[in-house]
Amino acid sequence: MKTDTDVIIVGAGFTGLYAVHKFRDELGLRVQGFDGSSDVGGTWFWNRYPGARCDFPSVHYSFSFSPELNREWQWSEKYASQPEILRYLQWSADKLDTRRSFRFNTRVLSMVWDDDDALWTVTTDDGQVTTARFIVAGVGNVTIPKENEFPGEETFQGEVYRTCRWPHQPVDFTGKRVGVIGTGSTAIQLIPEVAKEAAHLTVFQRTPIYATPLRNKPLTAEESRQQSENWEETRAPERKSFAGVPLGEERARPSALADSPEQRKEVYDRGTANGGFHLLMETYQDLMYNMDSNETICDYIRDHIRSRVDDPETAELLCPKDHPYGSKRAPFETDYYETYNRDNVTLVDVKSAAIEAITENGVRTAAEEYELDVIIIATGFDPWTAALEKLNIRGRDGLKLEDHWKYGPKTYLGLMMNGFPNFFAITGPQSATALYNIPLASEDHVDYSGDAVKRVLDTGARTIEPTSESEVVWNTLVEGVLNSTIIPKSPNTWYIGANIPGKPRAAYIFPSGAPLYRAICQDVWDSGYGGFAFDGEAKPLPPMVRVDPAIAIVLGAMIMQGVKPMEECTVEEIRGLVGGLTALQAPRRDVTVEEVTYPSPSGRALPARIYKPEADGPLPVVVFFHPGGWVSGDIEGSDEPCRMLADELQAIVVSADYRLAPEEPFPAATDDTYAALCWTAEVIAEHGGDPDRLVVMGESAGALLAAVAALRARDEGGPRLAAQVLVYPAIDPQADTASRIECARGPFLSAAATDMMWAAYLGDEVTGSSPLASPVRAESLAGLAPALVISNELDPTRDEGEDYGRALADAGVDVEVRRIAGMIHGAFNFSGFVPRTREYHEAITVFLDKRLASVTVS
Repeated sequence: MKTDTDVIIVGAGFTGLYAVHKFRDELGLRVQGFDGSSDVGGTWFWNRYPGARCDFPSVHYSFSFSPELNREWQWSEKYASQPEILRYLQWSADKLDTRRSFRFNTRVLSMVWDDDDALWTVTTDDGQVTTARFIVAGVGNVTIPKENEFPGEETFQGEVYRTCRWPHQPVDFTGKRVGVIGTGSTAIQLIPEVAKEAAHLTVFQRTPIYATPLRNKPLTAEESRQQSENWEETRAPERKSFAGVPLGEERARPSALADSPEQRKEVYDRGTANGGFHLLMETYQDLMYNMDSNETICDYIRDHIRSRVDDPETAELLCPKDHPYGSKRAPFETDYYETYNRDNVTLVDVKSAAIEAITENGVRTAAEEYELDVIIIATGFDPWTAALEKLNIRGRDGLKLEDHWKYGPKTYLGLMMNGFPNFFAITGPQSATALYNIPLASEDHVDYSGDAVKRVLDTGARTIEPTSESEVVWNTLVEGVLNSTIIPKSPNTWYIGANIPGKPRAAYIFPSGAPLYRAICQDVWDSGYGGFAFDGEAKPLPPMVRVDPAIAIVLGAMIMQGVKPMEECTVEEIRGLVGGLTALQAPRRDVTVEEVTYPSPSGRALPARIYKPEADGPLPVVVFFHPGGWVSGDIEGSDEPCRMLADELQAIVVSADYRLAPEEPFPAATDDTYAALCWTAEVIAEHGGDPDRLVVMGESAGALLAAVAALRARDEGGPRLAAQVLVYPAIDPQADTASRIECARGPFLSAAATDMMWAAYLGDEVTGSSPLASPVRAESLAGLAPALVISNELDPTRDEGEDYGRALADAGVDVEVRRIAGMIHGAFNFSGFVPRTREYHEAITVFLDKRLASVTVS
């Protein structure tokens, strides 16, 4: 029998229930859902083992979209158990009337795309065939268990249970010898419960894992009522939080290495007392990025384990030593370690003596055989890709999904795949799911999918799918972000597929948190679905997808800290924001620094600094003007870059403050900076510098001032310059360029913020018609100093800087223009977190070495 519908939904967990509501009730489409179980619940239908519960607070681990659901349901525990979560999902299904759209006890056997009709044909195990324009796959990431690697299971005379397919009726362990194979997240919940009943429990452990206290507790009736009544206030911070749950991230200190051992213990004690993910999220910001910092929390947890386990030998076996904390998904426990103090519990190390087989009587290791009545297999899942591959999906031209993913997952946003039109993999591989509250992640992905489907229908298109380029770029970003963390340091983490023999080692998760992921997705939608193709017509990739991975991490941190868009900031807020960029700089180089002043045309003495490396003079001289949009910044904010320039160029660097707008608009800044250049030329020989090898340099707004100073030096009889270095200059207030459109929303610096700062600087000179406001207005650029113009790929000022470089070249000036891929405005200051900032310094060093070598030393 064949039926037709608009949307097929696979899975009846959080995703499937919300997807029915979204597509059927909100968008008015025909939907048909399938699920292999007998009722709703998804993973919570199948995983019924003793002790199963969620490790996100229950008030947050629930649907957020419905005021009615939030007001009416009341949780009984801080962290809900499996039975309560299942009851919640069943109750939600009743409220949303979703069951009528599902066929239960029905497994999908295949999904095949027909390019001619632009339809998916889905075959199910009840013999029916259903066609649909769109597929929404909500099959979950921990659905398919690892294959049993131990031979002989069929010979065992006792009972065998798998945690992922637990019986619906209680299992009685009273008086029985029970063996549990595995000590991962599931087993850590299960083991204390089984130990309470079993005559004896033998735990077979290959790899210990860092488990920390959950701190669950019952909720009083008043607490539950308050949560329901104040649900909006309680849940408001969710989507601003890294994991979709407020976990005190704002209290996290910068680095564990900056604190004393006593301070660290106090911080870790607080996180442990708060329980759950608080230990990872509210303690130190660099735990997931710095191995030395991570080792401090590893030591803390290992000491915590030793303090709770009586037998020292057993305690050491339970202490992980082969992977950093957080490189596997952090599990949480209640009385897990105390369980090993019971007389009826034995821990067996199967890393030193591996399990050879399951026998008729129990489990045989390389050392001995353990007689058992019950074996529980808790060895984990084949996550991220296996559940989707089991659907037997065939895309365009018969492309098998498993072939598309032969070398690891290829997706765009973890949501869609090239060659599989109109197919949405909700919370799929390479999305933020692993470290994101699943109900919220599901809602986000279903919302994105619903918007995409509506766009297809509203425009009359037949298909939407990402381009192959989008997959490559997204994979590069995801892989780069993951490789910036400590995750790859684990030899068998499922985050990179290493827990499954033969599975490709690749980036399976986006590990930089929900706020950044959501910002990237928002940029995609705001750009008109950049990276997607409608009926084969592709939209250009938006900037946020193309950023350097380290830049993405920095942007994620800014989003988490609630940094306002600059166009929404007051001048004082911009000054605070720019001043805060010093936190992103590398440790300051050790060079000699002299505090001086120079005479401003205003009659005031303005601050300057002279940076001198340990080198014999006379040395080349670089006069540097700081960034800040002419309204912010100072020499202190540029201290680290100037120290690095002095050290690496083996040159004297003079950094000069200048008057800021709007208090002192144009021409105050250019008058000051030109005066600083002239003053430097006059006095620098006294400080060991060579005035014949004088370079003017600036960053951003400072680069404009450097370019104008070079122009004035030519026209006003000023110092003879050996070179000018313009680092992503904002140089034309009237620029009408592609980059102003492409990067109108940023990242970091938007076109609107650029215009706002230009307006503050120019004052009455609103058009920038004077060449002293914008050198592009000069009658001629001939005879200017050789120039290096550095631009960023993802910067609204990119094209105006490059256009200026071309104009200089057209005028006969010796020019090099260098565009740095993946970089954004301000990145020159991110040296402590973005390794590729080295490219700025390398370009400057190579350029100046060549130019200064041709100048005769005085």
